[in-house]
Amino acid sequence: MMDGQREISPQEGDNPAMIRGGRRAFAMKNRLVLTLMAVLGVCLASVAQQAPTEPSAQLFRYRFEPGVPMKYRVNAQMSGTLPLFGGLPVEKVVLDMTVVLQVQKVRYDGNAELGIDVETFKAEMDGQALPLPVDRLRSSVRSLLFVVTPQGEVVERKGASALPFNIPIPGIEASQLPLLVLQLVFPRESLSVEQEWSYSRAMTTVPGDTPAQFTARWLKEETVNSLTASLFHQKMRWSRSFKADIFDLPTTDENLMVKQIEQTVNGDAQIWFGRNDGRLIKAVMDAQYEQRVRLLNPGESASQPAPARLTARVQIIREELLPREPQNGQTEK
Repeated sequence: MMDGQREISPQEGDNPAMIRGGRRAFAMKNRLVLTLMAVLGVCLASVAQQAPTEPSAQLFRYRFEPGVPMKYRVNAQMSGTLPLFGGLPVEKVVLDMTVVLQVQKVRYDGNAELGIDVETFKAEMDGQALPLPVDRLRSSVRSLLFVVTPQGEVVERKGASALPFNIPIPGIEASQLPLLVLQLVFPRESLSVEQEWSYSRAMTTVPGDTPAQFTARWLKEETVNSLTASLFHQKMRWSRSFKADIFDLPTTDENLMVKQIEQTVNGDAQIWFGRNDGRLIKAVMDAQYEQRVRLLNPGESASQPAPARLTARVQIIREELLPREPQNGQTEK
C-alpha cells in the first residue's frame, strides 16, 4: 500500500466506482500538498526580496539652507578633577544648553556662513547651580561666524570677542561650539558600509595649535525617531602642549608665562546622521581628559600641581525630537 492511501477492503475492490473515487481523493490530496508547497515557496521568495539589503555606496553631505536654524539640545555630565585652582575634585558637573546654528548665507562654491547662538544654558556642580555670566557668553558667541564646507570642514572663522568663561567639555572650547553639531567631516568621495576614513580638525583658535586626529566608520542604516539614519562610530585623539598664564590660557608673552601645560583628550562617539536632510540627528560621546601642569618658575615652597583628570559623557539631539517639557528654570532669550 502506498503511503497516504487507505487499505481497500475486498468488497470495495470489486466496486469500480469506489476504486475510481479513491484514486480521485488520492490525486486531490497530492495536488493540495503541491499547491501548499508552491505557496510556501512564493512566500519565502517574497520575504527574501523584502529583507533589507546592504546600502550601496553613498555620498554624505551637510545641507545648508539660508534662514533655516539647526537647533540642538546638549547635555554634558562630567566627573573627576577639573583643571581649576590646581585641581578641583568634583563628583558631577552637569551642563545643559540649547545651541542654535543659523545659516546666514550659502556661497557660490557651496560653503555656508554659519552664525551661532546659545539659546539656553544651565550649569550645576555637585547639585549646586553655578552663577555664570550667560548674557556675556551669548553676546560673545553671537559675534562668531564660521565658514563650513558641505563636507563639514571649518575653513574660516571670524569674530574675536573674548569669551567670559570656558566650557569644560573635553575636546571642545566655547569658541568651537559648532563642532558639537558638525560631528563628522565627510570625505569628498562616496562611502560604503564598514568603510573607514581619517581626518584632522583644528580644535582651538590658537595659531599653530596641534589639530585633533579622527577615525570614523559608517556602520549601518537604521531608524531613529521615525527618521532614516546612518550610524557612524568615531574615535578621536587630541594632545597639545603650550605655555600658559596664571589662568591656564596659552600665551606667547614671556612676561606672562608661568606654566607649561600638556593636555590629552581621547574620545569615542556614536553618531546618527540624516542623509535625507543632510544634518545630524543625534550623537553620544564619551571622552577622557587629562591635563598636566608644570610651573616654570616655582618658588621654594611651591609644589607642582597634581594632574587633572575628567571623564565626560556628552549627548546631542535635535530639539524637535525631545519630548515636550515645561520651560521653567530655563534662561530666556
